[in-house]
Amino acid sequence: MDIAKLHLHWGERRYKGKTYRSYSLARAYREHGKSRKEIVLKLGKLTESEVLRWQQVLLAAKQPQAFLTTLEHLVVTHHYAYLDVAVVNAVWDTLDLDRVFPQTGKRTLTLASIAKILTSNRCLEPTSKSRTPEWFRRTALPWLLHIPVAQVNASRIFRELVAIEDQKECLCQHLSSLLRRQNPETMQTVFYDLSSTTFSGSHCLLMNWGYCKEGYQNHVVLALVVNRDGLPFYWDVLPGKTSDVTTITWLLDRLKQRFQELPDVTLTFDRGMVSDSNLGLLEHAEIKYISAMDKDQIEGLTGVDFDKFSHVDSQQIEQQVKDLPHFTKMTSALFYREITVTEARRYILCFSPHLFKEQRHARDKAVKTFRRRVHEINAELRTAQKSRQHDATLKKFRVPIQKAKLTNFVRVTLQPLDVTNATGNSTRDIHTWQGGVEVDETAMRHAGRLDGFWLLVTNHTETEAQHFSLSAQEIISPYQEKTIIESAFRDIKSCIDIRPVYVWTETHVKAHYTLCVLAYLINRTLTLRLHANKGGDLTQHIVSHERLYHELAACQIDCIEVNNIQRSTYNLTRPTRIHQELLERIGLAHLLAREVFSSVIERAKKEMSSNKK
Repeated sequence: MDIAKLHLHWGERRYKGKTYRSYSLARAYREHGKSRKEIVLKLGKLTESEVLRWQQVLLAAKQPQAFLTTLEHLVVTHHYAYLDVAVVNAVWDTLDLDRVFPQTGKRTLTLASIAKILTSNRCLEPTSKSRTPEWFRRTALPWLLHIPVAQVNASRIFRELVAIEDQKECLCQHLSSLLRRQNPETMQTVFYDLSSTTFSGSHCLLMNWGYCKEGYQNHVVLALVVNRDGLPFYWDVLPGKTSDVTTITWLLDRLKQRFQELPDVTLTFDRGMVSDSNLGLLEHAEIKYISAMDKDQIEGLTGVDFDKFSHVDSQQIEQQVKDLPHFTKMTSALFYREITVTEARRYILCFSPHLFKEQRHARDKAVKTFRRRVHEINAELRTAQKSRQHDATLKKFRVPIQKAKLTNFVRVTLQPLDVTNATGNSTRDIHTWQGGVEVDETAMRHAGRLDGFWLLVTNHTETEAQHFSLSAQEIISPYQEKTIIESAFRDIKSCIDIRPVYVWTETHVKAHYTLCVLAYLINRTLTLRLHANKGGDLTQHIVSHERLYHELAACQIDCIEVNNIQRSTYNLTRPTRIHQELLERIGLAHLLAREVFSSVIERAKKEMSSNKK
């Protein structure tokens, strides 16, 4: 008897006012053109649960893949990252990065695939290059990319790092062209900066010992250029101890042609790179720039007597700022004044009440901190075990003054102190000192005369109808936006874990940084999409790529084993409404379409079948 050809049949009859239903297994057939049925087995009266069970048995019999089991026999044995990995993979494809890595030689695995795997790892779970294959095996990338797991190994990765770095200039050119096509306005102002990253080991030729933001460390320098959205389109790794001011010449040599392709571009950079020769080079190359001058240059360049600003009080700054002579209010947080224009340069003096308060507070805090330090040193001197020399003692006070940059208005005077030191049955007279702090309030106000001020310099000097073609506000805003590149470095150093660097040859180190910048490019792209599409109540609080990855990571491909029949299969963790809304916000809702993830699951099943053979 073929149970797959049977169905559950029922009939009703009434007895003493009640209706009774009885069930049977029946086989349908046709005879002389008419539908007939044959009762194969009478089942009698069934409960609702018994009816449901018979229906499930008959339905399972009609499906070749169906089987009978119990909940106890269903076990999830492995999880493979899917949705977060699929998102990174999709953004890579959107940026058309594969085309930068040509298929050359006799590679069984394309260079683009290795670059994509390493970049995805930096986005989601940064680890060493040697451990990346292990991470790769725990994701759905082998099925997304049609790559056998065995083809991705540490030796292949290290071999291909050199080839990846060889394509760096092509990558930069591709991204520059892509960003210019997608949103030309974001390429009108570009930001350039440097950041040092500490380096473990002692063999890398790029590494140098010297002072960086982390202190005196072995380090290298990452140079980065981003557009107004914070998307990178040029980068390079420079030797440690590279001075900021020397890199403008280097940048100009490499990007002069690219700047000529962007005739309206303005290069914005920090004051640490400003020198007269650097500005002259940019002016000679006809490249527009915006930067700021060092604080000690403000008085000489502006000709303004800043002593009259020393009386400004941080408690009344909001009222006093309205009376600053010749200043124009841009916002409640910023006032500006056009200073002077030479043939090639234009200067704009800016004043920020918030910055003024911060600098005044920092100076007051530095004085208070120094007073506490003096109290600590005096306590040590009162318990001296031997007599102290005047000059050596005075130096103990002067060093903290110099470090805190208080020498212009703080001085310490020493007063002699004689103490008796008792040791056992003997006593000794100790000649020591006590320091007293003197603060010259007038000198302190003079030292704060430039608080809140900063001076912009630009070569946007063109005029139309006796007015500047580019207003002061249009000069100030881009410079204020340079924090975008500072956040880029924060992201690269923290979320992407650029440190520690586990490679040491020059090319491998540069390739490592290239992969980190590509990971930041993908992260930033996703963050911009989240900000552009705020979403509903479920996900509107998610505005960063870190939170996005965290939420999507729960949607995985699961390996399910059925113990009672020794079978295995794959399926997708049920996506939540949060997952669906997030994908809609970043424009990748298709990743949860059945035909998309089903094809991935089918490739996983085929791999499982081939492995069993």
